[in-house]
Amino acid sequence: MHKIKLDDNIVRTDLILEQNIDMKDVFNDTINNIKVMKNEFENNHYTTIYFDDITDSDIYNELEKVFISEFKKYIDINSKDIILVIGLGNNKSTPDSLGTLTIDNIIPTRYLFELGEVEEGYSNVSVYKPDVIGNTGIESINIINGIVKDIKPTKIIVIDSLKANSLDRLTKTIQITDSGIHPGSGINNNRGEISNKTTNSKVIAIGIPTVVDIKTIFNEKNVDINNSFIVTPTNIDFVIDKLSILLGNSLNKIFHKNFNRQKNIQ
Repeated sequence: MHKIKLDDNIVRTDLILEQNIDMKDVFNDTINNIKVMKNEFENNHYTTIYFDDITDSDIYNELEKVFISEFKKYIDINSKDIILVIGLGNNKSTPDSLGTLTIDNIIPTRYLFELGEVEEGYSNVSVYKPDVIGNTGIESINIINGIVKDIKPTKIIVIDSLKANSLDRLTKTIQITDSGIHPGSGINNNRGEISNKTTNSKVIAIGIPTVVDIKTIFNEKNVDINNSFIVTPTNIDFVIDKLSILLGNSLNKIFHKNFNRQKNIQ
């Protein structure tokens, strides 16, 4: 769980750039109006991509290019790789549905590899949505480790909704990291860690902030953290749909070199 001290109240955030910690700045640049920042902390690497309006087709196209370029720096896909993509979250809660909706946009191919019916240029990809512990009674990491034991992935991609401490970053920031992920950490509901250490596979996490604390908006000193509210944009269903399409299309292009079909954001 990550914590920041603000007016004697603890405000939680999942974004490394909003942490009150000493980080090593590696890179800070703007590529066609898309801002890219890279940091290191405790031997973990973080890339933060900041953009404006995902519903603008020009921004979408530039963002997809930047995301693909930056993500490829974390992971090198080869023909022997077995890839597992995990979409965390609750599809019954729109702000928490980014991971599950992204999974719906990714092309799974593992069954085709087992049948020997794979065209050249496609990778061995499996996808899974473990749901939340409130619906299953099972920690996500336990479900994931069961799958890992069976299919033995060489690389695991985990996608989740995050919590921010800035309205400017809400639904306008993509964080990529090799540090793994702690589901629910931003809202004080820390679940089992999903990382290289807990899965024995290379784990890359992708997250986009979809909620903030109400204190972030009003900065009320007398608000009890236990009674605070989580706030999300009024158009979150529309934006989440676009963001999940962006991530799905981008990952398909990274996994499958011959991929030429994609959903349109319009």
